Amino acid sequence: MANYHFERWVYKTVLGFLLVSGAIFFMYYVLTHQGRENWILYGLISSLGSGIGAFLLSSAAVNKVKADLIKKQKIKQQSE
Repeated sequence: MANYHFERWVYKTVLGFLLVSGAIFFMYYVLTHQGRENWILYGLISSLGSGIGAFLLSSAAVNKVKADLIKKQKIKQQSE
């Protein structure tokens, strides 16, 4: 049976990397192809994407630690 925290770790890690990568590519696109008239809007979108992505990656790290602790506890209980 799969661990709930392991499933959440995988989901949040993938989503976090996609958001951070998307925000970086969006910043690159805006800086190279768009004018400078709406820079506040583009900056807000980029910062939201990278901020939410960083939050998801840190939350995924917590879920990874929980999954590892649960796995270690199950192995310890089975060996006793």
